[in-house]
Amino acid sequence: MPRIISLALLTLMLPILAHAATFAEDKTLVLSDAPPDNTYLAGVTVTVSAPLPADLAATGGTVTTYSPITGDALIAAGTIHMQERVEGDVRAMGLRVLIDGAVRGDVVAAGATVKVTAPARDVRLFGLQVLATGGAEGPVTIYGTDVTLAGEYAGDVEIIASDRLTIGPDTRIHGTLRYNAPQQVEIPASSLVDGGITYTGSYAYVPTNEEVKKFAIAGAGIFFMVRALAVMVAAGLLAGLFPMFSTPLAARVFTRRYSRLSLIALLGFGILIAAPVLILLLSVSFVGAAIALLLGSAYILLLILSYLYAGILVGGAVRHFATKRSATLIYWQDALVGMLLLFIAGSIPYVGWIITLLAVCITLGALVSNLYLFAFRRTTSWHTEF
Repeated sequence: MPRIISLALLTLMLPILAHAATFAEDKTLVLSDAPPDNTYLAGVTVTVSAPLPADLAATGGTVTTYSPITGDALIAAGTIHMQERVEGDVRAMGLRVLIDGAVRGDVVAAGATVKVTAPARDVRLFGLQVLATGGAEGPVTIYGTDVTLAGEYAGDVEIIASDRLTIGPDTRIHGTLRYNAPQQVEIPASSLVDGGITYTGSYAYVPTNEEVKKFAIAGAGIFFMVRALAVMVAAGLLAGLFPMFSTPLAARVFTRRYSRLSLIALLGFGILIAAPVLILLLSVSFVGAAIALLLGSAYILLLILSYLYAGILVGGAVRHFATKRSATLIYWQDALVGMLLLFIAGSIPYVGWIITLLAVCITLGALVSNLYLFAFRRTTSWHTEF
């Protein structure tokens, strides 16, 4: 039965994992054997030393790739160092992002320090200190505080540098260079810009409608990533610091028949709707105001915990589906992956809120059931009862 529930959750919430994939996680993870398909890695230190025939998705404290990647690369980590070529696109976010291998697709990278020293197709970089010296076949967009540009660029280059912009020697830009910086940049005599240079200035800069759209998309993307990281960290901390609380909660969800799971979801939905009504009724009286305040605080806390533990349970389901390990044994790495997938699924237009509501109702019902049994049942097997 847990396998059926795990499969149902994956079908509903995780459409991006519909294809075969290789999962691995450990504190120190070294991938030395080439997997046959997409690869998903998580750990404090992740090292890829085997060529990958498909896509790579990795998260951790430090992620380093020493071998080529045939597909796309999606990486979120503290330090990212990609030393070999990538045939597809690269999406990277971290404190330090270093891309030294050639990228045949697009590069989108964000971080405190971003350095791209190898050629790519289209390039979009966001950071405090940004270094781009590899060149590009298509357009290049860079937003940063301290920006350095060198290499050969076939398309247009647009740079916004809030502090300083440096153009290296022997730089070739066959399109136009449009930049915004506090001071005009000195173009070395050995550098060439075929399409002309447009300097907007740091204070006289007025963005066009097209640039406003770009700013809005970039801001929305950064906001999305920050929110995703926040809930992932919170879920990882819950699973890591309180593992014994995740186990009975997973047991209640993954070991129930469909009818019992439906009852748990209905219980969660009832609490979700009825609790605000009860709090409102209590708040109209002087005596009940204090109780309403207490219940309101508990209600908000339960909603937050339900959402976070929903992501943790999704992580357990993913691990069970990928490794056939028990879904009730959940580690913090599973919580990170599950929370990210739930967050992405919840962001899908039109159906995302339904997915999130269903996941929260199931988890809320399971949470309240376990809390009730823990408080009022004197038994050592309270997490197996309903």
